[in-house]
Formats: sequence, structure tokens, C-alpha cells
Amino acid sequence: MEKKPWYTNSDIIIGVGALAILMMLIVPLPGFILDLLLIVSIGVGIIILLTSLSVAEAMDFSIFPTLLLITTLYRLALNVSTTRQILSKGAAVNSQVIEAFGTFVVGGEGGLGKYVVGFIIFIILIIVQIVVITKGATRISEVAARFALDGLPQKQMGIDMEQNSGAITEQQAMTKRKRLEQEVNFYGTMDGASKFVQGDVRAGLIITAINLIGGVIIGVSIRGESFASAIETYGKFTIGDGLVSQIPALLITTATGLIVTRSSSIQSFTGEFKKQLFTNSKILYIVAAALGLAALIPGLPFFSLVVLGGFFGYLGYYMEKAAKLQVELIEKGEEAKTTEKKPEDYLEEIRTESIVVSLGLNLLPLAEVKDRGLLLSQIANTRKKFASDYGLVIPPVRIMDNLEIPQDNYTIKINGVVVGESAIKPDKLMALDNLRQVEDPIPGEKFTEPTFGMQALWIDPDLKSEAETKGYTVVDPSTVIITHLKELILTHSSSLLGREETQSLLEHVRKSKPTLIQELGYEKEGRLGIIQQVLQNMLREGLPIRGLPVILESIANNISKSTDPNYLSELARQAISRQIVNEYVQADGKLYVIGVDPRLTDRLSKNLVEDPLEGKVIAIGADLRRKMIESIQAEYKKALENNRFPIFIIDRYIRMPLFGFISRELPPRNFAVLAIQEIQTFTNIELVSQLSISQAEKQQEEGAGVGA
Repeated sequence: MEKKPWYTNSDIIIGVGALAILMMLIVPLPGFILDLLLIVSIGVGIIILLTSLSVAEAMDFSIFPTLLLITTLYRLALNVSTTRQILSKGAAVNSQVIEAFGTFVVGGEGGLGKYVVGFIIFIILIIVQIVVITKGATRISEVAARFALDGLPQKQMGIDMEQNSGAITEQQAMTKRKRLEQEVNFYGTMDGASKFVQGDVRAGLIITAINLIGGVIIGVSIRGESFASAIETYGKFTIGDGLVSQIPALLITTATGLIVTRSSSIQSFTGEFKKQLFTNSKILYIVAAALGLAALIPGLPFFSLVVLGGFFGYLGYYMEKAAKLQVELIEKGEEAKTTEKKPEDYLEEIRTESIVVSLGLNLLPLAEVKDRGLLLSQIANTRKKFASDYGLVIPPVRIMDNLEIPQDNYTIKINGVVVGESAIKPDKLMALDNLRQVEDPIPGEKFTEPTFGMQALWIDPDLKSEAETKGYTVVDPSTVIITHLKELILTHSSSLLGREETQSLLEHVRKSKPTLIQELGYEKEGRLGIIQQVLQNMLREGLPIRGLPVILESIANNISKSTDPNYLSELARQAISRQIVNEYVQADGKLYVIGVDPRLTDRLSKNLVEDPLEGKVIAIGADLRRKMIESIQAEYKKALENNRFPIFIIDRYIRMPLFGFISRELPPRNFAVLAIQEIQTFTNIELVSQLSISQAEKQQEEGAGVGA
């Protein structure tokens, strides 16, 4: 790798510069070097001022506080060097810059008059810096630093919320946090650096007084000069030195004020100056007219007012013309955009809708309002009822035609996956003998109902009354689709609850329970996902989450103990146990349950293993698994034969693993697994059966060494 020259290394240059500033305080400098350094001071002041005007916000000039300290030290070192030369050489000072400022810049009458003028100009510069610019910049720095520090927690929380909601990525969040930290540090350092500006101005005033008084004393007492000659000599150089040092100080002080007032800007000062002052041509016309009228007043300078009024009038005309031209260009650009063919990005092709119902060609009239299609209104009612019954707002259902499927078919997709499909007759009605009480069948086309797999008939609409009289349940084709859709939504409701939906539910609860949401702190990293998984666990088991505040209370009380969603789910179920029990109570007010043999419970608890995806799962041998599945299916069949909903009960520490085991063997949402702790407060419970395997089979399984 090629080694760079030393003069291109910024660290070396800055280090050498800092040492040079220290040397200026000690080593006398010849006049030509002093002139060069004074010109550098003025040039640096101009650069800093122009940079302050061009930046859009203060953070774009983040090195300013450090630069402010360096330039202050640099000017103080120059003041020491110039003072040494003025006091040591007197009239023999060989600095052309100081002599020029002291002789030509101040102007004035001959003799001592021009030095009086120079001294007055110097005092004015000092007053402007101390009273106006420095004091104002210091106050703004203090207020900006306090506001930046006070607003830090809210800004950090806003970044966390953006990240948790997915509005920004983790890398973008880190960039924003770093930017926020730099902003707070910047205003804090500016608050301290502005104090150095005040000290610099006062030091310049004191040094000027020392130069004048000390020079007169040295000239009169040591060099034997007359008082008038000493005043003329040292006054000239003192005023020249004061001006040449205070002019760059004034530039940098002004830059300080500009920097600390850029907090609310979105573009450079020059850009905002033009945009905010010279874009309204009407105001410029009014100013031009006012100046023209003022020119008619006797005693006022006619020529100056007319020229200035004409200038503002022309400026207003120019701005108005430029604005019209810009509008024309925008209109032409919009026309060009409409005619220009953009390259396809195909982003729409990869978008996945949450719920999509695709209809074959013959089923499209079901979704047409003009054809008295009921599908759209039924979907709206279904979403409303689902929200009130289950506490979950279902995403909008997109209905679309699909020429790739048979004309009488429909498909239902959830999150881009086909989860249900069937064929229906749009000009027929479906007759269903769901109670199996029909003795005299009605003629029709046999059909397997798609939701529950029951046998049904497609009949002519004219036979509706007859079918209902015979005991059939008769529904239209739209209702067939809606019933199928509702059942699939219930089955897959947990996958429809994303982070955005979870956050919307939490914000809805915040309106009535702000303290609860605040304590829950879902904005913290990872907590929104934990809450989402708890709610998904309940929806997966067919439980409504309409009692959301109670569920969130339980999560808030226990999330400090554990962040395991399954553990929090069990505690949340315990909190809404009465609601859970009420979901399964039969018409006679009883809760019919199927117990689990204690020996089987003990065996299952010893065979729990931690799965990285599903949490705790039951891992048992093939023989025991087969026997257990047979027992579960037997109890399930027995419950259905007795018109009871199958409900298994077991201790809560194994309840979820047992549910996962059974859900692989039985139809979803056709059974329930409750924890014993959830039904303890309910008294009207009837134990109808017990899930078990025989003792002989258990011994055989253990003897064969089958186990986890």
C-alpha cells in the first residue's frame, strides 16, 4: 500500500497547527509572518460565516463548537503577538495589515481625529458583539441545549415505535439514534462554547486598552516621546490591531448566532431567504409603490427612492414571470409523465392480500350489487360480527375474478395460500339436512357442503318452501361461500393477527386504559411480538380476545417474570377463566369434561421436550402414541354421539402440549383442552369420561423400552 505524504494527513496538520498556536504565545513573530496569520484569521472568519449561511441545519456543521474554540485561541495568540510587537517596537512596527487598518480603514480628519473615529468604530464593534450578537447567541444556545435534552426521551421513544411498527429498519433506527445523540451533544457543547465567545470579546477590549495605555507609558517614560506623539503612534497601531482582530471575531460571533438558530430549518439560509422574502410579487409591487410615493414628499432624496422603487418593481415583475414559467414547466412535465411509458416494476405482482376470495366466471354476479348479489354485504356483516364476537378486526376481504379456475368454482386464500375451495351452483339453492330429521327427501343434485363436509342438495329456487317444510335448512350460494369463509377465518385467525393489527388493538385500548398500556410498555424492543404471540395462542384455540384489557393486565403483571409467550398465555387464560368456561357450557348449564388418567399425565409430563419452534411438546414412543391417539379418537366419537362438545382437562403446565398433540389428530376448533385451574371456580362440572391407556398396555410399553 502506497504511503501518503505527511502534508495530506489531517491529523498531522491539525496537530502542527495547535503547536504553532502555542508557539505564537511565546516566540516573537516577524512582521510578514504576522501579516500572513492576520489575513488567515480574516479568511477563516469569512469561511465560517459563509458555511453557516449555507448549511440546512446545525448538525451539518457539527465541528463548529470545536472550531469555535480553536479560532478563539488562535485570535488570542495573535493578540499576544501583535501586542508584543506594538509595545516592543513602537513606531517601528512592520505589520502592513495593522498599519493599513490603523491609517486608511478608519478614515477621518487629519491629526488625532481619525484615531478618535477609529476608536469609536472599535467601541461600536465591541458593543454590537457583547450586547447584541454574543448575548443572543448564548441565550439561544442555553435554550436549545435544554430543549434538546428534555425532548430526548420522547424522540427515542418515537424511534422505538417506528422500529417496532416496521416503519423503519433496525439499521435506520440505529442511524436515527446516533443522529439524535449527536444533536444533543452538539447543543450541549454549543452552550459551553458560546461562553468562550463572550470571554473572547471582553479579552479583546482589555487587550486594546493595555496596548493603548501601555504604549503611551512606554513611549513617554522609556522612549522619551511626547504625549501627543505617543498617543498618535500607539493609538494608530492599537486601533488597527483591535479592528483586525475584532472583525474576524465579529464574523465568527455572527456565525455562532446563525448556527444555533438553524434548528427548525430544512434548507440553507440563502435558499430560505430567497423563498420567503422574494417569492410573493404582490409584496414587492407594494414596496415599489410605497417608495415611489415617498419620492414625492419634499425633502426626501427623489433620485434614490425612484431608483430603489424601480428596482423592487422590476424584481416583482421578474418573480411573477418566473413563477408563471415554473407552473408551465410543471404542467408540461405532468403531461409528459402521462404520455411517457414507465418501465414496469411488478411490485404489485408480489403483493399478498390477507384474505382473497376468487370467483369463477359464473359466480361473478354474486358480487355485483346491480345483479342483487349479496356477497359484499354479507362479507361486511361477517367482519362486523367477528369484531364484536371475537374482538379481532378482520382485514378487508378482496374479491376478484379468476379465469384460471372452473366457472362454477371459488377459492379462498389467506396470506397468499389457498385454504379452501369448492364448486357451487349460482342459480340454485343449497338444502342441508343438518339435523338428520328429513324422512321424505326432496329431488336435487347431491353435493358435499364445503364447510363441515356434510351431504347436501342443490335444488331449484321454486322448491325452497317445500324443502323448508320437510326440515331442510335452505341457503343461497352467497351464504355457502360466506359460511365457508367465516369458518376458515376462525381456523386461521391467529395468522391474521400481525404486529400492525396487534398495535392497532393496543392503541384502541389506550383510549380507555392509558395507564395499562403505558405500564405494558409494548414500545420496548420485542414486547409487541410477545403480546402478539399470546393473543395468537388464544385465537389458535378458538378463544375470543374481546376481553383484551383483562388479558393485557395479566401480561403486564407477569412479563417482568418471564417473556415466554406460552407461559404468559397460560396466566392470561387463568385471568379470563370465567369467560373461557362460559364458551363451553352446554344448554343445561353444565360443563361436561373428559379427564386424563393421573398415570398418563405423569407419563406425559416426563416426556416433555423443548422444541425451538413450538415450545414444549410431548415426545413419546410410537406404541404409546398409537394407543393414546386411539383413546382420544374414541372419547371424541363418544362425545359427538352424546351431542357434547369434547373438552379435555389437565394440569395447566401440560395443557398446551396436550392441545398441540390432539390438534394433530382431531379437526381444528372441534375440541377444547382446559386447565384444571381454569375450571376450579365453576361448580356445575360433570366428569363424563377419562382419557387413559390400560395398565397392561402401559407395562408392555415400558418393558419394550419405548419412550422419549
